[in-house]
Amino acid sequence: MLRAYLASYIRHNRTSAISLAAISFIASALLGLVIGVSQMVVTDYLARMDYLGQTPNITGSTIAFGVVTAIAAVSLLLMLKSAFGVSMSARIRQLGILKSVGANDAQIRHLLLAEGCTLSLPAACLGVLTGMGLSLVLVAIILALTAESRVYEPVIDLSPVTVLVGLFVAAATILLSALLPARRLGKISVLRAISEGDDEPAAGRRPGPLFRVLSKRMGIESSIAFQSLRTRRHTMRTANASIALAVLAFVTLMNVETLSHLSTQVTYFERYDSVWDVRVIVDDGAADGADEALLGELQSLDGVTSVTLGDAYKADSGDLFYNILVDSPAAEGRVARTLEAQLADDRGVEVLSLSEEAERDASARAGLRLFVDVFAAVLACIGISDVFASVLGRIPERRREVAQLLAAGITRTQLQRTFTRESVLIVAKPLAWAMALNIVVAVLAVEASPVTWGSFLTNMPIAHVAVFVLTCWLLVRLAYWLGERQILRDGATLAVDLA
Repeated sequence: MLRAYLASYIRHNRTSAISLAAISFIASALLGLVIGVSQMVVTDYLARMDYLGQTPNITGSTIAFGVVTAIAAVSLLLMLKSAFGVSMSARIRQLGILKSVGANDAQIRHLLLAEGCTLSLPAACLGVLTGMGLSLVLVAIILALTAESRVYEPVIDLSPVTVLVGLFVAAATILLSALLPARRLGKISVLRAISEGDDEPAAGRRPGPLFRVLSKRMGIESSIAFQSLRTRRHTMRTANASIALAVLAFVTLMNVETLSHLSTQVTYFERYDSVWDVRVIVDDGAADGADEALLGELQSLDGVTSVTLGDAYKADSGDLFYNILVDSPAAEGRVARTLEAQLADDRGVEVLSLSEEAERDASARAGLRLFVDVFAAVLACIGISDVFASVLGRIPERRREVAQLLAAGITRTQLQRTFTRESVLIVAKPLAWAMALNIVVAVLAVEASPVTWGSFLTNMPIAHVAVFVLTCWLLVRLAYWLGERQILRDGATLAVDLA
């Protein structure tokens, strides 16, 4: 009987079933991506410590990365829970009818658990494996971009334990996410479940100033959109929080990366631009003084225009610095390669090329930007997937709502505008919160850095941020467009729903 019920439900609710399976796949893929990258970052850290002969320890960066990973993992788990919550809320009248004809809470839980395993568990397992495969590709790309700045061979692999942990976490989350809505349903009376559903009525709360402004200044479509979102506010919390966190994390990290780049330019590349093109550093060599033989050898190299000693900015380091200026970029590379070959066997001696340092810095920052993009995209996908779940999982409720609006005189064109403005409001509210918080962070960061406000404002990644926000909105709009097609495709159906 259970198998027949599930087959009938999937056949008559294909959109909802497909969307739930798709969201489970996406969430699990993102979870697998986070777990895979985390394991490889830890493995890479241990390899680096082994190469340097140092003992691995817990640092501030380690804690920060662990916190970020935990937040991303928890957010993905909440995304799965929210997807199930929306799916079950869309069927709450149906489940209420089942309770009214004698189904008890245990039977409802069994039904939802079987449904969750059937629709989401295979998709979740496939998603975890896909995400871990993507993590291998992502880490390989980052390592390729940062190859110039590495002095050891990184390890790129995923242990079987990591794969099993990812599969276990995804499966456990699916099971818990299927059971939680059943517990919530048990607390709702049968009469309310059948008559009202699970949306919170918003009439008991006085409309806020934003709602009043929208009603007066932006037309009835905006006021309907705002009221609709207020009615479903508890189902949109994960989406709003995830989009806000994604924008905040993306803008903050991009601004911090920009400040770091500008600070490096000011405190390193611009500072030493006319001091040295190639530098030889002798560890703890200041006490012994300059090696006259080495000094003469440096001055005799082809292309060298001058050799000076010391560094006023590192007077307390105890190292000895030979600063070499050359007459051309080609001479810089040639001198650096010659010295690296001659001094390769001298421990405690390092040869630097300012141009090569700039290239390594650029490659490292390219890898960092890619990581920031992926991390922000993961958070954004959590919120956007929640929007897809809310929109596509509530087609019957929205169809009844639209039927009532049509009966009240609202045209289809106005309804289409309403859906568009809902999509704008979904992105605009978390964007406003994220920008307000980011202004505070940016002010503190700029004031604590050697970078001037003029330089920071000139180099702000405005275009990069605008593309990210626009992409988020287009994906949200896609969700509404798909839902709009389902809701408005048949006027007769709307009339029946209203009746």
